[in-house]
Amino acid sequence: MKLTDVRGLFFVLAGLGLAACRQAGSGGPVVARVGTEQITLDDLKARLQETPSAYQQYVASADGRRQFLELLIREKVLLSEARSLGIPRDPAYKAAVQKFKAEWDRRLKEYKETLQVESALRRLRTKDLAATDTEVEKYYNEHRADYEKPVQVQARHILVNTEPEAQAALARLKAGESFEKVARSVSKDPATAVRGGKLAPFRRGTLVPEFEDAAFRLKVGETSGIVKTQFGFHIIRKLGEEMLPPRTLSDAKEEIRAKLERDKFNQWAAAKQAGLGVHVDEQVMSQLTVGEPPNQ
Repeated sequence: MKLTDVRGLFFVLAGLGLAACRQAGSGGPVVARVGTEQITLDDLKARLQETPSAYQQYVASADGRRQFLELLIREKVLLSEARSLGIPRDPAYKAAVQKFKAEWDRRLKEYKETLQVESALRRLRTKDLAATDTEVEKYYNEHRADYEKPVQVQARHILVNTEPEAQAALARLKAGESFEKVARSVSKDPATAVRGGKLAPFRRGTLVPEFEDAAFRLKVGETSGIVKTQFGFHIIRKLGEEMLPPRTLSDAKEEIRAKLERDKFNQWAAAKQAGLGVHVDEQVMSQLTVGEPPNQ
């Protein structure tokens, strides 16, 4: 291994310094002592596992493991020096540690909540939210025309939070401003606003019903009035439509199942929200700006 590689590994280890502090004092036979500090076999194994893949082949060799241990020993020497210099009492050090702890606590809380949400969804999908084959076939038969003669629509939309905002956007369109310009300046849908409100082509059953109904009713080139959905208030302009090849039940089965399960989830969530009670403070919400860092 080249000297430059060893130096690189040293700096990698320095970057993993917090891990070393965290694992100090773990069990197992003591491999080395540095003053009052010790490095156990478990410490060494754990640190070897944390080594980046680029160094794994080297540290797997006897020479590599010995070099790795020497680097850990030097790290302990530096740790001892830091203590003798009073760094643990330094305000900047303490502030950095507190910031790390706060971030760690936030990430741990987020991980726990995400794990609970994913576990709850898995259980719901096997029971309350599951769509049976019978339900899928029933939906297909009730919407046979959408599958035997499917139509794909191309459209633009403007999404805003309130009806007055939608009325203001509609007034700008009626005054002659281009749909693309108004969408870019006021639409709250970041994925489409940058494209002048242009959506990906869609068929029946892929978007929320209120939006689809309005879009499919429009003639090509026509602009809707204000359309309310669970996401806010929309203005839609139909750009085009085309006929697609017919789709059998077998072709559409999994797509229909996903739609039914999504609809079941939306209904379940709405019922739960009503039961729990949800209140959004719009005044506080209006103070949030895109890209604003959260309060620490």
